[in-house]
Amino acid sequence: MPRPSLSKNASQRRGKTLAKKTVGAAKSATKTAVNLVDKAKTTVQKVTSDGSIPTLNFTSPSEVEGQLPQFNPQQYQVNDPLNPPESIPQVTQSQFVSASRIYDGGMRALQLTGKAFDLTSLRFQVEGKKAKAFSAGVQAATAFEKVKGDLTDYQIQLQNNQQKSIELGTAKLHTTTARSIAAETEKELSEKLAQAKAGAELAQLQTQEKQTKLAEFRLQLTPQV
Repeated sequence: MPRPSLSKNASQRRGKTLAKKTVGAAKSATKTAVNLVDKAKTTVQKVTSDGSIPTLNFTSPSEVEGQLPQFNPQQYQVNDPLNPPESIPQVTQSQFVSASRIYDGGMRALQLTGKAFDLTSLRFQVEGKKAKAFSAGVQAATAFEKVKGDLTDYQIQLQNNQQKSIELGTAKLHTTTARSIAAETEKELSEKLAQAKAGAELAQLQTQEKQTKLAEFRLQLTPQV
């Protein structure tokens, strides 16, 4: 059996080395994607737990490059289409299937994470609407209580007016009674005055009568000449 040439062995070793590098780059990119998914999950959990504002990963364009997978376009340079260089990074079919499976899983995880953010955003919107509805309910309850207070004030004022009306009627009755008593008292005093005058006149007449009788009696006692 002929032994393989050194150049062929070297070519195979280079191919294996490039394949390992390519697989390593693929695993590194996959790990980066998984880390991004984990960071997104952690951010969602942090927002849900303490409600703090998460720190954005992409704060400036200079940090974007550090988030990209490693890629060297020079490694894929082909001058002769019919004689491609063996230095092109290569992977086996099983490596391709395995890495693709990981990428597909990472993309599905990112899609689910995006749906989680969409759900959280909608939840916050509903929470805001709930707060507005609660505020409107509180305002309606406040207005209702104000109306109840106004109605209570009206009832109190109505009772006060009725009490004052009763007091006014009582005062009027007192005034009428006092006037009637004063009129009757005046009549009584007038009658007493008339009686006193009549008594005085009667006493005067009686005095005159007695004086007349006294004079006549004196005449009878006086001797006639």
